[in-house]
Amino acid sequence: MKLRLLNHCIQVARSKVNSLEGELASMLDAVQSESKSTAGDKHETGRAMIHLEQEKLQKQLAEAQSILAELEQINPEHKLETAQKGAVVQTNRATFYIAVGLGKVNLNGTDIFVVSSQSPIAKQMLGKRLGESFNMNGTEYAITSIQ
Repeated sequence: MKLRLLNHCIQVARSKVNSLEGELASMLDAVQSESKSTAGDKHETGRAMIHLEQEKLQKQLAEAQSILAELEQINPEHKLETAQKGAVVQTNRATFYIAVGLGKVNLNGTDIFVVSSQSPIAKQMLGKRLGESFNMNGTEYAITSIQ
C-alpha cells in the first residue's frame, strides 16, 4: 500500500508541475502578444499584470518541483517502527502519510491525509510507536498501525 500511495502522491505532484509549466508557457505567449500591442498606459499596465502573474506562477512551480523532489527521495521499502517521514500511520480516527503537505487523497476508496513532517499533527506523531497515542486539538488519536 505504501508504494501505491507514494506513486499516487508523485503522480499528483507531477500533474501539478505539468499544469504550472503549461500555465507559464501560455503566460509567455501572452507576453509575446502583448509586446506586439500598441504602446501606451494600457499596454504597460497589461504587461505589468502579466509579469506579476508570471512571478507568482514561477514561485508555485518551484514549490511544486520541491515537493516532487522530496517525494522522490522517500524509500517506500524502508520498514519503519516509529512515526517518521515516509511512514503511513493509521490511527483510530484517520490514516496519515508523513511526507509532504498534499492534503487529503483518496486511494482505493480510502481517505489518507498526506501531511508534511512540519505540520502540527505530524509533530504530535513523530517518534510515536504502535499502540501509543497523541492528542491534537483535544482529540485523542491512538496509533493502530505504522507502515
